[in-house]
Amino acid sequence: MKAISSIFSTLIVVMITLSLIVPLYLFFTQTYTNSSIQANSAYDNYLTNVNVKVSLIYLGNSVNETFVYNYGSVPITIEKVIINNISYNVKYEMLPDSLVPLSSIINNNIFIEGNSVIILQINGNYYYFNSGPD
Repeated sequence: MKAISSIFSTLIVVMITLSLIVPLYLFFTQTYTNSSIQANSAYDNYLTNVNVKVSLIYLGNSVNETFVYNYGSVPITIEKVIINNISYNVKYEMLPDSLVPLSSIINNNIFIEGNSVIILQINGNYYYFNSGPD
């Protein structure tokens, strides 16, 4: 009897172990896939943000005389412009190496106070510029 019970106990342990292989395999495969997708997405966002290079060219006291220059290697999307504490929600796409007057981005011609801050939200990140002479 002792030999039979050890055989049954060994079979039960083997059956339990084999029954857990499939759920554990699926769990770890899904976890690895999700984490690698998130890592790739974060890395792609990082590369895009590193390649964004924007400059504000200030020539006068109005948005007609202020230009946004995308000198980076990726297209950018300007989502918001804040001038004189007034926020303009826009969706303006600029290709690399393009120069655009700020008035065409916000569709408005306003006066910019000297030494005020102009904030651009580009691809989800905020960029701060002083509008006055250096």
